[in-house]
Amino acid sequence: MSTGQPLDREEYIEQVYFFRVFRERLQQDLAAQEILERLHEEILSTTRLPFAIQFLATDLKHTGIPVNFGITIAIALIVGIVVAGQTFYIFTIENLKQFGALKAIGVTNWRITRMIVLQALIVGAMGFSIGSGLCTVFFAITLQNMATRGMVLLWQNVVGTGVAIFIVIIIASLISIRRVLVLEPAAVFRG
Repeated sequence: MSTGQPLDREEYIEQVYFFRVFRERLQQDLAAQEILERLHEEILSTTRLPFAIQFLATDLKHTGIPVNFGITIAIALIVGIVVAGQTFYIFTIENLKQFGALKAIGVTNWRITRMIVLQALIVGAMGFSIGSGLCTVFFAITLQNMATRGMVLLWQNVVGTGVAIFIVIIIASLISIRRVLVLEPAAVFRG
C-alpha cells in the first residue's frame, strides 16, 4: 500500500542496499528466488521492506511473470529481425540495377556487402539514438512521479539494448545481402 509519501531515510537506504545486493548476486548466477529469501533474512525487520521482498519472492515462485517477460522479449526480437530484414530486402530489390552496375564496373561482392552493412549500421544507430533519447526524456519527466518512482534507466539496460539492436541489424542486413551476391551483372542490363 502506497500512501504517496516519500520514503523515510532509513527505508530508502535499505532499498538502495537491497537492489545493489540483488543486482550483484544476480550477476553471480544465483536464482532470483534464492537471493530474495536470503535477503529477506538479512534486511532489518523494522521496516516494510521485508514484506516487499516476500511479495516479490512469491510472485517469482507462483506466477508466470518472468516467463512472460522472456517470451515478450523473444517475440520483440523476432519481430525486429523480420521487419528490419524486410526493409533491407526491399531496399536491395529496389536497387538491384545499381548493384548490378557496380558489379559490372568491377566492384567486389565484399565491398558491396560492406556498403549495405554500413548503411544498416547508420540507420540502426540513428534509431537507437532516437529511442534512447526518448527513453531518457521519459524517465527524466517521470522521475518525481509517485507511480513511477521505482523505475530507473540503468546504463546496463541501454548497453544491452544497443547490443541487441546491433545483432538484429547484422542479421537483417545479411538476409538482404544474399540477393546481391548471387546477382549476375549482365542480367541487370538485359531487362
